[in-house]
Amino acid sequence: AAERVYEVLDEPLPVREPDEARREEAPSTPYPLVLRGITARHPGQSAPALDGFGLELRPGRRVAVVGPSGAGKSTLAQVLLRFLDPEGGTYTLAGRNAAALDGDAVRRLVGLCAQDAHVFDSSLRENLRLARPGASDDELRSALAGARLLDWVDGLPDGLDTLVGEQGARLSGGQRQRLALARALLAEFPVLVLDEPAEHLDLPTADALTADLLSATRGRTTVLITHRLAGLAAVDEVIVLDGGRAVQRGTYEELASADGPFRRMLEREDAEGGVLVGAG
Repeated sequence: AAERVYEVLDEPLPVREPDEARREEAPSTPYPLVLRGITARHPGQSAPALDGFGLELRPGRRVAVVGPSGAGKSTLAQVLLRFLDPEGGTYTLAGRNAAALDGDAVRRLVGLCAQDAHVFDSSLRENLRLARPGASDDELRSALAGARLLDWVDGLPDGLDTLVGEQGARLSGGQRQRLALARALLAEFPVLVLDEPAEHLDLPTADALTADLLSATRGRTTVLITHRLAGLAAVDEVIVLDGGRAVQRGTYEELASADGPFRRMLEREDAEGGVLVGAG
């Protein structure tokens, strides 16, 4: 069920699946998940989208990745989900090379909640059960509560049987993203990648969604890729990407108090009244 849940990034690039001789069995857990010296390049591009990037995730660790448009943030999501294999460096899950694992096996360990999450023309219940077909209504309600959507669902005449319309046409943008989050929470991916989940939303809705995402993922290993800085004090580490490189990293408090790109992003966001600082 998990492989039906992750939302494919725009035109994911093919990767070379391991042949039988070098395929490794997927670990039961991905920890530690380690990227070391990762360089990744998209076909036809001369410059790498990621250049010497490193990251280590252990159980419960939450990391936010921010930066200007074209910094390499969404490329990082592609690498983590094995939609794009790096040309340099190593990506390991519990000590095993990700390139030696089937892509679907990686995506059962590392799940995605994307900015344009697909919603099927069916009921809320059926959309949620894509993540876990045998889930009980209590489990569905728990996931909806985590995504701050339960009160709204309980107020609907048909509750979980409410039809969402084609591509979720009967839902607002915020409701659609919260439904995608509830589905990802229900899937219980060991590592959850949130790729620009508040993109295309108005600013109050975007910041409220981000706050609820961070609340819902407390205790879960999470990578939040975002162009909004509000609420990031809740994560363990903030990484600033620029030109594919990590140009600054530390806690929110450390980066906000130091002269550097993060503080300039904060100042610009404040000066513009919370206007978005750039996605990509």
